[in-house]
Amino acid sequence: MKKIAGPEDVDPVTVGGTRYEVPHWGKTMGLGQNGGHVSAVDIASGKTLWTVALYKIDYKPNMEADKQDSFIVSLEFDRATSRLVAENDRGRRFALDPFSHEATPL
Repeated sequence: MKKIAGPEDVDPVTVGGTRYEVPHWGKTMGLGQNGGHVSAVDIASGKTLWTVALYKIDYKPNMEADKQDSFIVSLEFDRATSRLVAENDRGRRFALDPFSHEATPL
């Protein structure tokens, strides 16, 4: 049986005193799904401030879960809109407001 390869690391984005990271293995963190999350980390303290799911993965019980995982492959900060923009491995793009934590598909 072929095993699905893990995702590549995504470079974090730093804005002011906050670093935005993409944690791939959300299930191990109790987040309910692998992929689709962005975390904000206070650079000075190293503490995670919050973690948000940009999209939900609806796992189908009759299919292997690792084949249904969908991971973020890029993250950048759009200075014009003051939002983070992420793209996943399926080509879908999402904007995240770092203040309200609201994610919207683009």
